[in-house]
Amino acid sequence: MIDIDEVLHLLQSSGSKNLICRDLEFRPQNLAMFIAALSNMPDEYGYIVIGANKSTDKYSINGVSAGFKIDEPIKRALGLLSEQPIIDFGRLTIDGKNIYAIKVKKITSSIFFKSTQTVESQPDLFIRDLYLACIKLQARKLFVNATEDERNDFIADLLETNGYRLKDQTRRGSSAVGKSSGEVDIYIEKNGMPFTIIEALNLDSLNTNYLNTHLDKIYSYDSAGNMFNVCLSYVKVKDFGSFWNKYCSHVKNHEYPVMLISSDMNADKDYSYSDIRYMTTTHNRSGKTTFLYHICVKIQETLF
Repeated sequence: MIDIDEVLHLLQSSGSKNLICRDLEFRPQNLAMFIAALSNMPDEYGYIVIGANKSTDKYSINGVSAGFKIDEPIKRALGLLSEQPIIDFGRLTIDGKNIYAIKVKKITSSIFFKSTQTVESQPDLFIRDLYLACIKLQARKLFVNATEDERNDFIADLLETNGYRLKDQTRRGSSAVGKSSGEVDIYIEKNGMPFTIIEALNLDSLNTNYLNTHLDKIYSYDSAGNMFNVCLSYVKVKDFGSFWNKYCSHVKNHEYPVMLISSDMNADKDYSYSDIRYMTTTHNRSGKTTFLYHICVKIQETLF
């Protein structure tokens, strides 16, 4: 049951992260994105309110037609998702105007969009080539104690060999670790247009502050809003399995610069290797679905 007092409290509160307001939104694709996003939030539940706008410290009710039925758009939205979250919805009257409120409860399983593709997508093909490049990097003793730039150069060379066009980026400012803060690690174009960005880092533990900085950099570099980007980690730890579980837990709870919709820890189910793993997070960027691939490559201390 929808509690009007609870909805009003969220509208009146500043910084309500478990509230999504839209003036008018009945497109199933977008409703599915919002439902998935709220089902993955830390709070027990959240609300989508249609017919209202909200800024940090104030809200306005614009209203929607009382004759519109939201049942069918919600049904179609749920049909796009891999799991069915627990939701409730209804029409409320606030300030004499009608709004629709959708209550979404948090669930423990990851929600993602069902695949509608019958052939490999461009991201799938690229990730396969990048995955193969990572396998080759792992096998080279030369890169056991290499710098991040040296590893990146090797990956970039292999991608160029496979026909991808890489573009050099300008350097602006410098970071505390010596790397230029405005330098994209690997920037790839296709047909003269931005295709994807790979942000890479060396990790010998789950340094969350360092990782967060790199995750956020991706979105500052990607000014166009690519369909997908990649966070590539070269990892030197003894217990890679434990590291991977902690990594997944962290990135699916990270507060990204764009809305997190869902995470999929089983994205690499078609790859059987234990020491190269990847997962995806799905995001709503300006109303479109985008993906961030998180790839972790174990760097062996000793190669047999």
